[in-house]
Amino acid sequence: MKRYLILLAAAAALAAPPAASASPAMEALATAAGYQQFRARQDDGPRVSLSDVVRRLRATRQGQMLDAQATTRDGRAIYVIIWEYPGGRIGNIYVDQRTGAVLGEN
Repeated sequence: MKRYLILLAAAAALAAPPAASASPAMEALATAAGYQQFRARQDDGPRVSLSDVVRRLRATRQGQMLDAQATTRDGRAIYVIIWEYPGGRIGNIYVDQRTGAVLGEN
């Protein structure tokens, strides 16, 4: 989805009239770097730390964390926690970075 928006912004920048008539905000969005800065401003806000998330998971389920990654899904900042359950089964736990709520497991 991000790639699509970046390509769309780049195409709009190429098709846009000269920069003198474009607003500064539109110019910033027309570049990939500007788009990334725009997204970073949109994502600003308090987040639950990964250590707090892991602490909560350990308190509510058996097993251990193997790895974790911060990413986005459908525009939402999430943690993907790779968890090893008793018996050796390995699964992913998806946690909202803002609320710490478990969004799903597989």
